[in-house]
Amino acid sequence: MKRGLMWMSAGPCLVLAVVSAWWTVGNGLWPPDEVTLSEAVATRNNAEAVRLIANGANPNQPGYVRDGLLTNGYAVTVKPIEAAVGAQRADSVQMLLNNGASVDQEELTVLRCLEQVRHDSGVSELLAAQSTSAGDCTGVRSPLERVR
Repeated sequence: MKRGLMWMSAGPCLVLAVVSAWWTVGNGLWPPDEVTLSEAVATRNNAEAVRLIANGANPNQPGYVRDGLLTNGYAVTVKPIEAAVGAQRADSVQMLLNNGASVDQEELTVLRCLEQVRHDSGVSELLAAQSTSAGDCTGVRSPLERVR
């Protein structure tokens, strides 16, 4: 009788363990986020960003970023490197550069001007290493500005 009671109480635990193992094998512990590469960077999720790049995401392709992540009151479509600078994430900037993000002089000026508004010393150092010229921000449109 005691043995039967023991199995009855252990049964739900065994079922839960089997279902959990099945779910983990089929889906992983956490399902991947449904975000663009730009949004992964904006949410400071470098692991998801690296996963997206490994699965073919282009680190130079602009992507949608929801309202409230980089801006307040509107969503934006920005390049991942712009999202990294806007989110003040030197580690994300470096990760993107290491994974194929290309930055020409025009884009570098935009990034340096954006960094001057967002102020992050780590980002500033990384961008300064890309170019010695300070760049003039007169007339440079921020990628985070609302487009009407």
